[in-house]
Amino acid sequence: MTPPKQNSQGPTIAKLSDLYVTTRKKYLVQTQDSYITLDRSNNSGIWTLNDSMLKRHIEGSNTYGVFNANAYNKFVTFDVDYSDDQPMARWATLKLIDVLQREFHIAGADIHVSISGGKGYHVDLFFDRTLPSEIVRTFYMNVIQEADLPAEKVEFRPTWTQGVKIPLGIHQRTGNRCWFVDRQTLEPIESYDYLYDVQPLAAELIEDGAIELTDEQEAEFREVVERTDTTVNVVDTSKALTKAAEILKAGRLIASNTRHSTTLTLASFFNSQGVEADVAIENIMRVLHDTPREYFSPKSTPEHWQKETERIVAIAYDRNYTLGNADRPITIYKSEILAVLEVGTFRQKQLAYAMLSTSKRYGNVFYLTMNSAMRMIGTKSKPTVNSAIKKLVERGFIEYVRKGEVDKARSAELGQTRYKPNKYRLLLDKPAEGEKSVEVTSEQSVVDVAYLLCDTDEIKERIKRYERENHWSIA
Repeated sequence: MTPPKQNSQGPTIAKLSDLYVTTRKKYLVQTQDSYITLDRSNNSGIWTLNDSMLKRHIEGSNTYGVFNANAYNKFVTFDVDYSDDQPMARWATLKLIDVLQREFHIAGADIHVSISGGKGYHVDLFFDRTLPSEIVRTFYMNVIQEADLPAEKVEFRPTWTQGVKIPLGIHQRTGNRCWFVDRQTLEPIESYDYLYDVQPLAAELIEDGAIELTDEQEAEFREVVERTDTTVNVVDTSKALTKAAEILKAGRLIASNTRHSTTLTLASFFNSQGVEADVAIENIMRVLHDTPREYFSPKSTPEHWQKETERIVAIAYDRNYTLGNADRPITIYKSEILAVLEVGTFRQKQLAYAMLSTSKRYGNVFYLTMNSAMRMIGTKSKPTVNSAIKKLVERGFIEYVRKGEVDKARSAELGQTRYKPNKYRLLLDKPAEGEKSVEVTSEQSVVDVAYLLCDTDEIKERIKRYERENHWSIA
């Protein structure tokens, strides 16, 4: 079959080789009936995969496939194959593209979809450096789990034992050319020119999406008591009322080592209800005294509770903390927003800014559940949040004050392991005197605040190519 006209096959061959070929000694040849694996390591008489063979691939006289480099991948293919159910294959492919963009921060321009030749699709991501195959496979598993797609229908390719067909050739059984397609419509792009503009994405995006969750982290995701939120002064109205009601109904703390946060919640609740400060103190102390001692730290004493309750109630009433007082302005300094912009991907910047805002409202040391973190950056992806926190710790933006600590009292009460939310400390330097700053509210995003405090060049220096198009409107 004669391929469509093009000025030269040389650039296409070079691009195919650069993007897809990791090893030349081992490759696939497709026949009308099956695939044959050829491996020069086992037979010295076999040719290595060369440019002349890739030329025949484009011309359609032969069709080749590639393997990874045994322990390393330079790209990953999500092989969507629903046999003869083409509408289902189409739906799964579009869902996969959506999840890659929305939950794993892969830019649309870095997602390359081609026709498999039958009724399925290949979704390819290329990396700017080779990655260990186990990392790439973990990324793949996280993606299909997030997309709720079965591994037997959306397979991981290539491995050392399972290759993948190179695009732009002819499927030897169906006679279809394996064109790239438009990622929104999945309509064929019948041109080799598409391939010329393909560029690898930052490998760190794959590494960030390949974080595996520990049992402790999975347990933390199930934590229902959310102790912090960037959009509120104490807690938002509905959740605060629910939490206050639960505490007052139980007549005691409902989680161990939460005396401080519970006291503040109840103080805000009583202030909202117009209760006098001394009556608020009396009611809070009753709750604390009726709570089993296992729920307090070993050195905590009733005398200390009394002093702290009086202090916290005084602060809540003096500052007029009320449930739903959600938009108290906070001051952000230029050095702080620059530190946020330098941490990594856009999602990581979002979380860094959320943590910065949280520290402004709650103090330099603060709680953060995974549920809260997912809400802060608008994602349902646990790996995305977990990798963002890991990156912020690695960058020295935050440090753990408490990590993976079992809530013994709560675990004993429920008969299953429960973990306390992790606690963090912000590690930013104190802003210089007279430094540029701006007052902001929860309505303003990290992008808004960056533009208020920084010029375009300062922002461009700290964001990556794949962020500009989707989030910053910077060329």
